[in-house]
Amino acid sequence: MNPERNKYFIEAENCQRTETGSFANGDVCMSRRTDDGRTLLVLTHGRGSGIQANVTASVISSMIVSYAQHNAPIGQAAQSVLNTFGGRGSQTDASFAVADIHPDGTVAVAEYETPPFLLFRQGTPDEEEDIPGEQLTITAGNGRKHTIRLSRFNARPEDRILFFTKGVIRSGTGTQRLPDGWTRAGLAATVAGILKQTPDISARELSTAVINRAEANDLFVPKSDLSCLSVYFRQPRRLLLCSGPPFNETNDRKLAERVKEWSGTTVICGGTTAAIVARELRREISVNLRRDISGLPPTSSMPGVGLITEGVLTLARVKSLLEQAVSSELTGQGTDFELARILLGHDRIDFMVGTRINPLHQDPALPVELELRRNVIKEIARLLEIKFLKETRIEYL
Repeated sequence: MNPERNKYFIEAENCQRTETGSFANGDVCMSRRTDDGRTLLVLTHGRGSGIQANVTASVISSMIVSYAQHNAPIGQAAQSVLNTFGGRGSQTDASFAVADIHPDGTVAVAEYETPPFLLFRQGTPDEEEDIPGEQLTITAGNGRKHTIRLSRFNARPEDRILFFTKGVIRSGTGTQRLPDGWTRAGLAATVAGILKQTPDISARELSTAVINRAEANDLFVPKSDLSCLSVYFRQPRRLLLCSGPPFNETNDRKLAERVKEWSGTTVICGGTTAAIVARELRREISVNLRRDISGLPPTSSMPGVGLITEGVLTLARVKSLLEQAVSSELTGQGTDFELARILLGHDRIDFMVGTRINPLHQDPALPVELELRRNVIKEIARLLEIKFLKETRIEYL
């Protein structure tokens, strides 16, 4: 569904903790994928804490994303934000960091009153002065001058970028172990140690590790809102999901060859589809006779295929799970959760959707089922792209 696929897959995940005693987090993380393949990431901290800070941060994040989606220069977007939320006197209403990542790996970053981001290459943090950048001075409508840090560089495979709020590097302040807080240098050293031990750690796991450590620094009673946004440039994990038999039987072989030649993970949703692949490739299907906790029909297995499930019912359950999910971490049990986790664990997902109605079936509801299959898969693809920044493509047979 994306017209242009990125040079690398850009995995971006965040983790947050709310200040003790507050009912809402004053930090907002927002991510969007544009029609031209750019990835937009924003981390905003509203002044203070609680609901008022959250509302301010949400509005600012939405404004920045809206400007960036319309290809406005970062400086113009920042000036509009600061004209609205520049505050009075020596105070500002928010701090923010925004990253605009292009399909060719070019990264543009703008930061306002937030700790400078960390860039890790080969597991080692780059020095701040080694990253090309400049200072942009903006005069807001109230006459106050604001300085924005602008950085631009080309990402490389296995690069990682870490954005974080002040609460993270100030965590532990006043304790015997960290009287001056964790500090940016302390955070960099900790992350470098994590990357040395687990170089392929996911963006979600890394951001969670950072926030867990920051919370521990505050003796598990966070004194500020804690937020970390982690970005990981890596080779994509590819998934092929096949559902439904091809309209023309002459395409049965094409479907089977696609499964055979696929260089990533393969999933088949639908018994008829699985039978076609098994027949064409001369492979055996083994049915799992154990009752599934989800109440869905049992799964099956076949050499070269990661998972075989029932068709439309399972896909509809997965769509519901993706709609309700607040993060990419799903902990439930059952076939629907298993399939949803497989989808979320991959980056580029190709759907092959068959459009044939089995002539042996006389159920008049089958055309409705066929349309339901198409719509459910379209919605799953949309959710994966919009909500989880996956790259998807749908092909009909």
